[in-house]
Amino acid sequence: ATSRTYYAAFHFFRKFFLTHGINVGQGGQSHFNLYTGLANCGYASVEKLGEQLDLLRHLRAKADYDLNYPIAQAIALDAVQRSRTLVADFQALLTTIPASQIAAGAKRYLKSIGHIR
Repeated sequence: ATSRTYYAAFHFFRKFFLTHGINVGQGGQSHFNLYTGLANCGYASVEKLGEQLDLLRHLRAKADYDLNYPIAQAIALDAVQRSRTLVADFQALLTTIPASQIAAGAKRYLKSIGHIR
């Protein structure tokens, strides 16, 4: 559940970026580009969501790769709720911040660190 809920949010934001002309790439770099683009887009309310996406990514990595780290049902349920809230909060922000401006800020940042062209 922890892994799948992260990927639900990841693909939601990846599609958002693709819709606005930003290809975050493939493999591990795409995960970094996605959350760091959000976390540095220039809008504090969106940046907090990027940090939440990174937290979900971290939990996903623990669940998928650290077999000695048990994931309690409560943690998995919390991750599912965090993912739902993350997407809902972002959609709510889109009513006050133009999507194109969020995407432009993320693109600027990712270009500045040399992660996209």
